[in-house]
Amino acid sequence: MPVVLIALGPNSIEIPCMIFEDSGEAEKICDEIFLPQFGEGCKSEITIKESICIKYEGDLEDLDDDVVSDKLFTNHYYGCGGPYRFIFKHVNYNTRFVGFDLD
Repeated sequence: MPVVLIALGPNSIEIPCMIFEDSGEAEKICDEIFLPQFGEGCKSEITIKESICIKYEGDLEDLDDDVVSDKLFTNHYYGCGGPYRFIFKHVNYNTRFVGFDLD
């Protein structure tokens, strides 16, 4: 089952940014991206709709450079606030998996 990394930002916006074959691949790559910048304490397990997901806490605007942003997005501008939490979760094809709320 595919796994999607979702960036969470202000106003409850959810942006899918990477897709993986499985959770093992997702965890390995996300650990390589987030842990060097935010440390081991940024990672935790959470449950979303009966599915165990991995969460990474780390505000990209707090970083001095764009090294993480450049790995996650094809381009980025955080005018009204950048992503500060990331989750990866299993998704099914032809199924909605993110919310959209700019207000």
